[in-house]
Amino acid sequence: MPVAVSKAAPSRSATRTKHAAPGRADSEAPLTWVDIIRDAVFGFTDVAALPAAYFALSRVPKGDGHAVLVLPGFLSTDQTTWPLRWYLTQVGYAVHPWALGYNMGFSTEHHYDIEALVEQRLKEVFIESGDRKISLVGWSLGGVYAKYLARRHPNLIRDVVTLGSPISGDTSEVSVWRVYQWVTKMEFSDPEFKRILREHNQPLEGVPITALFSKKDGVVPWRNAREKPGPLVQNAEVDATHLGMGFDAFVFYLIAHRLAKSAARTWRPLDVSALARRFQRERLPRAVPSGETKNKRAGQWND
Repeated sequence: MPVAVSKAAPSRSATRTKHAAPGRADSEAPLTWVDIIRDAVFGFTDVAALPAAYFALSRVPKGDGHAVLVLPGFLSTDQTTWPLRWYLTQVGYAVHPWALGYNMGFSTEHHYDIEALVEQRLKEVFIESGDRKISLVGWSLGGVYAKYLARRHPNLIRDVVTLGSPISGDTSEVSVWRVYQWVTKMEFSDPEFKRILREHNQPLEGVPITALFSKKDGVVPWRNAREKPGPLVQNAEVDATHLGMGFDAFVFYLIAHRLAKSAARTWRPLDVSALARRFQRERLPRAVPSGETKNKRAGQWND
């Protein structure tokens, strides 16, 4: 699974000229409800395969205890991120939910200001962490929030990890755009909404960001899930669906390795291909030396 190199996202008119190909790996056709259904069906395989990766997931670098705030996707709650949060807690991080109920998206029509609420939540976690910088992990729309917070409060953020998040280009290309408009009462053609999208899709500077994207994504066009290249940017391709990304074992594995070297002074792009090979090797159990117990292995969580 090589590290991908970002390119400029195609224009909306250009995306209308081709038909979707099976698997959509190189298609520029717009995503449809068919892609959403395919994404959901194959997403179950990511969930089902998670327990089989126990050995590999237990052999990641031990966390240093710094705080990690995990942000869910559109129309999701903290329940959807529970597996990832549980795992990151087990490997040594102080993991926090977003604790704001359902993620109903950005909208000027809500009776509340979601941007102010996520900023307040960030500050709460920062105080709880003893004023140590926080890692942000955002799935789908949660990654857009994460990038927004990092831009607004770079002094509080250690690094950002996004999972299939529409963080660049024309984000109206997402397959659920009609649902988003219905829920938020906002039109993608609305000047104020366009301004919000432009602001949130500006390249992030000064804070490391790792954007995980997949060409199997049936919700967010994979080109829009990549950040503009920069010295603190990595765009990494994974083999997962959009709805399965938050349950995918290799995604968990990558996040654990990313968080282990997420401070600005130690941040560097992950060798995703090497980690993919290592992940496949470590999926198998290994012999334990005489006198060594399971919970003494490096990086092994306690049952």
